[in-house]
Amino acid sequence: MKYNNKYIILIYVLILSWGVNAQDSFQQVLRNIESNNTTLKALQEQTKADKISNKTALNLENPEVGVGYLWGSPTGEGNRKDLSITQSFDFPTAYRYRSQVVAGQNTQADLAYRQQAKEILQEARAFCVELVYQTKVYEELIERVKFARELREAYQIRFDKGDINIIEYNKTKLNLLNEEKALQICEVEIATLRAELERMNGGEPLMDVLDTYSNYVLPLSFDQWFTMAKVNNPALELAEKEVDVSRKQEKLTKALNLPKISAGYMSERLLGATHQGVTLGISIPLWEGKNTVKHQKAQTLALQVQHKDSELQFYNNLKNQYSRASTLSGLLRDYEEVLNVSNNKSLLKKAFDKGQLSLIDYLLELSIYYDTIDEYLERERDYQLALSELQQWDS
Repeated sequence: MKYNNKYIILIYVLILSWGVNAQDSFQQVLRNIESNNTTLKALQEQTKADKISNKTALNLENPEVGVGYLWGSPTGEGNRKDLSITQSFDFPTAYRYRSQVVAGQNTQADLAYRQQAKEILQEARAFCVELVYQTKVYEELIERVKFARELREAYQIRFDKGDINIIEYNKTKLNLLNEEKALQICEVEIATLRAELERMNGGEPLMDVLDTYSNYVLPLSFDQWFTMAKVNNPALELAEKEVDVSRKQEKLTKALNLPKISAGYMSERLLGATHQGVTLGISIPLWEGKNTVKHQKAQTLALQVQHKDSELQFYNNLKNQYSRASTLSGLLRDYEEVLNVSNNKSLLKKAFDKGQLSLIDYLLELSIYYDTIDEYLERERDYQLALSELQQWDS
């Protein structure tokens, strides 16, 4: 009974951890883009067209109809009239292999669409991360502008009273100007990112407010996670399918090098007499198919090497992203520990109000604190971008 309780608790923890990852703040945006993106709609239509094109390979060759009218010589020999209808056939096994090749090509078309769709959605996910980052920067800059404006207004009062000179007052004006311009640039960045997402959403307005990152958690074990991620990569599946189709193409090429058969009907009319009946023919494969099987085998070998290379590149790329995310996660914890226990902004303000810091020293120390906040926000964005590279392979 104790074992069962532990088992139930384990299942509950797994479901809970899955729920945390499932609560992705970007999912609604990505679902809308998947439905509205005009590039994806065009790719869907192209995939349908490619499948129809593939099926044309299953058609038989057109029948051949021949008509002959021969004048007799000398006169009295009569005129000869010929009629022939012929249909050519490949060796019977060729039709089975050709059908398998076409089925494989249709699967390739679907996988190619999935691959392109993943690339588009990953681009959109990266835009979402950048938009959240710029939104966080915007919120920080709003506070900085407010703080700089209060400082400028306080120094304007002191300047009007003659307590400070114009140089000191101008320092506060320049400080406010810099913060306001940074805020304006941030507003432009946010507008640009929203415009990019709306473009990817088929021109439809972006109604969602993106101000928090995805809740995706870095996997504990990379190798275990990679086993699952590899299955969800349509590019690898496509490379594997190319090898499979190429092997079937080998069999088809061999079948096409076997003798072709032709059958038909023929009639001949001369001086009132009619000769008619069936015709049969067979081709002799001497020269036309030379080296075609050898070429197809070489093609299969090349595709096998490419598949292995794609898998290796995929593994190394994700391993690098995983290591990068893991390192950035540690850096963020260090930043958070320092920023949570020390609020240099309030401490600097108290020291400045008590006259322990000059204006220039106060602004310098404040800029160092702001730089730390900026660095933290940038590293947080980089961490989320690395996570997004991993997250795309979870489904």
